[in-house]
Amino acid sequence: MLDLGPRARVVFAATYVVAQLGLIAWGLSTPDHVFGFQMFNASSRITVNLYREVKGRRGKKRLVPMKDGRWQARDADGSLQSYRWQDRVRGPVLNRLGVSTHAAYGLNAQLFRLQAALDDLAAHIPDDTQTLALVAVVEATENGRPVPEIRLRGERR
Repeated sequence: MLDLGPRARVVFAATYVVAQLGLIAWGLSTPDHVFGFQMFNASSRITVNLYREVKGRRGKKRLVPMKDGRWQARDADGSLQSYRWQDRVRGPVLNRLGVSTHAAYGLNAQLFRLQAALDDLAAHIPDDTQTLALVAVVEATENGRPVPEIRLRGERR
């Protein structure tokens, strides 16, 4: 298949090893450790509760819970539209709303993915004229120790 001479084989093998080590080093620096090696997975749990930030009657912002990741909002024509978190977010951890679940690959990895999901969904609900931002309130434990409440926002553009 690949017939290389002795020198080319050494160069190819060295390049391959350096590329693999580079991927591992890069992977360990990313929040979700993609390509990184973790001998022992962190024992963390996460509970995600979703809210919409809307303007109240007196102009004051308030959080409205999104039960099961679903909500309805009016579009520019005043028609009521239905939206679902699960239409855009398919991850098994992030789809378990309001339930404590194992934070695969660690808490930081799930928070990184949750922020990306909030940003993506906020960018893809153009018809929703009432929602100012999507907010995730996260309760978590990291290796059995409680973590202070975490709030992430997906801003509308």
